[in-house]
Amino acid sequence: MTQLTRRSVLAGAIAAGTATPLAPRSTAQAAAPAAGKQVPGVYRYKIGEFEVTSFNDGFAKVPKLDAMVVNQPLAEIEKAVEAAFIAKDDLRVPFNPLLVNTGKNLVLFDTGFGDNGSPTQGGLLANLAAAGVDPKSIDTVIISHFHPDHISGLRAKSGAANFPNAEIMVPAGEWKYWNDSSEIDKTLPAWKGAFANVKRVFDPIAKDVKQFEFGKELVPGITSVDARGHSPGHTAFVIASGNAKLMYIADVTNHPILFARNPEWRLWADMIPDQALATRRKLLDMAAADRLPITGYHYPFPAVGYIAKLGNGYDFVPANWNAAF
Repeated sequence: MTQLTRRSVLAGAIAAGTATPLAPRSTAQAAAPAAGKQVPGVYRYKIGEFEVTSFNDGFAKVPKLDAMVVNQPLAEIEKAVEAAFIAKDDLRVPFNPLLVNTGKNLVLFDTGFGDNGSPTQGGLLANLAAAGVDPKSIDTVIISHFHPDHISGLRAKSGAANFPNAEIMVPAGEWKYWNDSSEIDKTLPAWKGAFANVKRVFDPIAKDVKQFEFGKELVPGITSVDARGHSPGHTAFVIASGNAKLMYIADVTNHPILFARNPEWRLWADMIPDQALATRRKLLDMAAADRLPITGYHYPFPAVGYIAKLGNGYDFVPANWNAAF
């Protein structure tokens, strides 16, 4: 029996390469030019009888790692990124809205940027179209929190509603905070513009927006979970059908290679850092102990999998590809 070793594999590859000129010259060419564009960012799977679809809205490339993680030296952050086989100058944070068809409700969690973001963002509407979903058919939009990457896609730059027939449901704590003008002077400079975005998005529909508290069933099978810390009213959700459950954790960890594996690392966007850390550990401990599948807004697409304990932190284990047919 031939023993397969790294040396024999490399030698075989070199031999194959050097043998090519001795073979008859082929005139065949590619039948079509390279597409140059990714296929639609759509992934469907089942949770019990519910059909769940992950959509990708695009990504943001992190310009400075030590501006993203604000309590660690750059060398440590670079080490974590490269350990995940990502170039230290090419970490990309995805945006992944979630659609749940319960059989009675068609529910969208968070909305991406719409046409209000950069050229690498705003893919949700195109991906909905590719998946055969008419935005007018979505009857419920549930918002986890009011950061721009979660609410901007509710309304186009022109002012038109992107989901005109949907009831908009928001955390009461978020509504109170972001509509309180006295908070503007207290917040970090990075968030001052977000108050204006909240007004742009919600003022035209303010009287119709439905506010909810933690621990409430919002539509049958979908319950809100206290996940405060990332923002004052940040909310996660348990999606349950029969004995099957999925937890949408929104921004509890941001990118998992950084903030799940290193839960004490502080994300610049965590508005109440100590509470964000406590929430992160609480929800990830729950997911790990209960073997509960999770999906995260900033997780690598299709953003669904499991949490396992890893030393003092956690590992995100992507779920086996299990597309719904």
